[in-house]
Amino acid sequence: MKKKNFKSIVSINPYSKSVFENRDSKLKRAQSLKFSKNSYYISFLATKNFIVSEINISKNIPNEDLRDAIEIKAYEELGLDQTIEYKIEFLEIPTLPTDKERKFFIFVADPSSIEEDFSETVDKIKYIDAILPSPLLFSYLYKNEIVDSTGVHAYIYFQQEDAFLALYNEGRYIYSKSLKYSFNDMSERFSELLGERVDESEFAKLLAQEGLRTSNFEYQQHLMKLFSEIFMHINDVLIYAKRANDIDKIDKVFISSEFGHISGIDEYAQTYLGLTALDFSFDYGFLSEEPFIEDIHYLLQLAAISMIEDEEEDIPNFTLFKRPPPVWQRPSGRLVAVTAASLLLAFAYPIYNTAYYYKLKYDIHVLNKEYEKLHPERVRLETALNDLRNKKKSVLAKIDKEKEVFQKRMKILNSIYDKKVNYPMKGKIISELSQDLLRYKVQTSSIKSEENVMVWNLLSADEKRITDFIKFISSKKGDKFHIETNRIEKDSNSTKERYVSSVKVVIK
Repeated sequence: MKKKNFKSIVSINPYSKSVFENRDSKLKRAQSLKFSKNSYYISFLATKNFIVSEINISKNIPNEDLRDAIEIKAYEELGLDQTIEYKIEFLEIPTLPTDKERKFFIFVADPSSIEEDFSETVDKIKYIDAILPSPLLFSYLYKNEIVDSTGVHAYIYFQQEDAFLALYNEGRYIYSKSLKYSFNDMSERFSELLGERVDESEFAKLLAQEGLRTSNFEYQQHLMKLFSEIFMHINDVLIYAKRANDIDKIDKVFISSEFGHISGIDEYAQTYLGLTALDFSFDYGFLSEEPFIEDIHYLLQLAAISMIEDEEEDIPNFTLFKRPPPVWQRPSGRLVAVTAASLLLAFAYPIYNTAYYYKLKYDIHVLNKEYEKLHPERVRLETALNDLRNKKKSVLAKIDKEKEVFQKRMKILNSIYDKKVNYPMKGKIISELSQDLLRYKVQTSSIKSEENVMVWNLLSADEKRITDFIKFISSKKGDKFHIETNRIEKDSNSTKERYVSSVKVVIK
């Protein structure tokens, strides 16, 4: 269980004065109510002390104006006394995207009634974090997956000063109503039937210990009459609720009370409601050594855990006794903060300058000490660096001289290589091509050679001989030479008929 800054959760029943404290998922009855800022306090408001209704609000109203719009409409539709500032909380009902209006359950309570119910509690502790409408507590059975949400469920809960019925459809609250038979009301009606006064506490003790199957025959007869009236009343309420909410049937009904399960009550549920009554035998997930814990305390504990973990949880909260905000969020706290900030700003600049002056003075002292240590080393390194620079110049001069000697020798070697390798090679090529020229009776007027390219100026009495020579070289010696010419033309400078052509031979 995540409790943020809270060490415990304290659930309070302001009507029975029972208090339970939860520490590390262990529930224990508190003998007295004590204040602690590290405890989260939660309670509930009796159903008879607030009104529940349903209203519609246009979807065009922005969320920041929603509360004002709901409160205005609540006063109008419920005819509330304009002189009283009611505590109005609301719970949105899911609607379709195509609907033009949003629907809300509104819960309306008179602040004076809340103050009266919780006056003794607030006298002992400074605040109550949450006061929830009692019928909404059952929603935490579904949120914690304690009860399967399938179907329509009815919850009937009897208390000393109140009794109520709540309906949930698929895990969502849809209806609630205060019943006119609290244990005090039952005791009074039972006294009428019996013809003598029966104390409320004695009557409650009778139901808690013996239930509706008491060994006292006279009591038994009157209890049967009393609970027949109670369940006829409950049946009337359910008939109305089913009609108002388009419900075909109630799938399950759960019945419990402030004193736990009432033995024999299931027979009345079967007879008058046509339903099998289930008691509140839920596994709430808490450990306890207490002989009995009222179910409403378990529900309050579940609600508190959920609200602590999710501060944005959308559930009506009737509390008028809110936890004060942190000091810095209160007006007085903000005033102190602003005053302190102003004083700090006023003195900050001169203090800063003074502090900075002494810091600089200290830094200069430290740097001077460091300089005294580093200066001799700096001089030594500069001297060594100058020596190295001079040596570098000397070495570079020697390298330049060696480069000159190397270049001269390379030229000589290239010349020798050219004469010994390239010249014989070119001579061999010229000899080979000259033999082919003789074969085709073609003469040579000049030869130009540059690297692997040779240009031959050819002469012939017949231009076809030059053509045949070129074709021969291309077809038979194309792997060694690439031969080409731009044109073969008649020699205009010769008195004899002859043809000339400049032939380019590329050695591969």
